[in-house]
Amino acid sequence: MYPCYRNKIAPERRETFPASWIVLENLLHLSTWVVAGMLLWPVRWLGWPVATIAWAALVVAVQVLLKKHNCSGCYYYAKRCHLGWGVLAARLFPEDSGNPEAGMRLSLFYVVGPPLILVASVLIGVLQPVATAHWPLLGAYVALNAVFFPVRIQTS
Repeated sequence: MYPCYRNKIAPERRETFPASWIVLENLLHLSTWVVAGMLLWPVRWLGWPVATIAWAALVVAVQVLLKKHNCSGCYYYAKRCHLGWGVLAARLFPEDSGNPEAGMRLSLFYVVGPPLILVASVLIGVLQPVATAHWPLLGAYVALNAVFFPVRIQTS
């Protein structure tokens, strides 16, 4: 367990979260990642949606690495945190097997990712012809992130 939890520096936490909360928050994560991939779809090379493929690979890699570097040393390791990832981490990695500094750097994915996708999507829409659905999809992406922001604040 990371020192902040072991030394009781972290604030008191809930011991477990309801399954409905976990499902809802994971669906929010998944929906933002899928919509981001759809927004990047027009960037193609030899007919392949390379930006979407790269985005999907990045999301999967970051999520696996976050479970190792953040969740394996978390207070919620082997417990149901607000995302249920503590249980998942316990099945994938030994406790304290991660590097907290690497985990903090990987967590920037949640801060840097949404604005980068937003800027890239606007540039894609302006610089090349896109489907009519691109702009409403961009609006949905912004709305999902706006809804998700208070959820992240409340559970952190």
